[in-house]
Amino acid sequence: MTLIPGERAWRRWIGWAAFGASTANFVSIALAHAILGAGILLLLLRPKSVRVPRIAWPILALVAWTLLAMAASDAPAAALPQIKKFFVLAMLPLVYTAFRGPAQCRRVAEAWFVVVSASCLVAVGQFATSAAAVGSLGTDFYGAYVDDRITGFQSHWMTFSQSSILVLAVLGGWLLFGRRRPGRAVWAVAGGVIGLALLLSFTRSVWLAAVACGLYALAVLRPRALPLVPVALAVAYLAAPDALQQRVRSIRPETNQARIVMWRTGLNMITERPLTGVGPERAGPLFSEYQPEDVEELPPGFYGHLHNVFVHFAAERGIPAALIVLWLFAQVLWDMRAGLRRIPAVPGDRRFLMHAGVMATLATAVLSCFDVSLGDSEVLAAYLATVAVAYRGLEATPVGPARR
Repeated sequence: MTLIPGERAWRRWIGWAAFGASTANFVSIALAHAILGAGILLLLLRPKSVRVPRIAWPILALVAWTLLAMAASDAPAAALPQIKKFFVLAMLPLVYTAFRGPAQCRRVAEAWFVVVSASCLVAVGQFATSAAAVGSLGTDFYGAYVDDRITGFQSHWMTFSQSSILVLAVLGGWLLFGRRRPGRAVWAVAGGVIGLALLLSFTRSVWLAAVACGLYALAVLRPRALPLVPVALAVAYLAAPDALQQRVRSIRPETNQARIVMWRTGLNMITERPLTGVGPERAGPLFSEYQPEDVEELPPGFYGHLHNVFVHFAAERGIPAALIVLWLFAQVLWDMRAGLRRIPAVPGDRRFLMHAGVMATLATAVLSCFDVSLGDSEVLAAYLATVAVAYRGLEATPVGPARR
């Protein structure tokens, strides 16, 4: 008697595992990882049925280079948290194997919309509570709020806002490039709720990521309107409440000296160890050894990582690691745009999935310039799930006249 389930049962179970892991990722990391672990066991039961998209190559290259950097580190055991994080990478083959058609991918994306909308509703409630509490004390709202922001269902405002912007990118693809279906107004409202929560999160990198996604969508749909974007942004800034204006003004270099010190320190690490870096998880412990000589006192900030994926990965794992991340992003963008040129420019599931893959990748690339976004398990899992469904949209695209 075999313990391996039949193909039909196996596909049903792995579908539920992929659905559960990718959706629970926006609610509970413990639950998501438990379901992901079950999904990995299912993948191991039928390895010949497992499928991966071509984007697996840069991911495998990053894994290999991380192991090399660990071996070259002065403290290899310190890299264990990063080795354990390889577990999250299974989200890519799990989702890609489980959902074989664009219609299935659309349905799981709609589940993400529901869960993240609920999380954002909770976050808006958290903002209202914080505003009321600060108002009752009569203190400065911006100063009190910026260090304790909304989190929705998640543990930290950066995790909440970065994973939510990826879902908003997918939802934007659904609304702008998907087939018109019943309930479209409901999803538009969901998009408004998510957008409002991200605005209230005061996460500047997420705002920039949203602008990048918006510029891409505008370039595809209404390229002649692009010159009006600076005017629209200026009007939005002038109409915004003072706290939001303060947050926008805080993007200036003089108010971000901590990050500048981090990046300079990272460059010192890269200069000394350009090939394999100082070792995974070693940038924080070794920070003071590489701190710029002209910096006598560190500005207030968190110095556990370098607040930039490219600088951080190059400092900890060597320049090749940062180049591999660029390869990852470039490969997704290249593949999605090539796929879009092969299909008619009419609304549909494949078109929306590929555009969503482009916007999610642009968003992640922007986030990576200001935070170690791919080092956050929830954000990494959300991006991998998004890429997996985007590549399912890419598959078997019929050949047609070139389209923009």
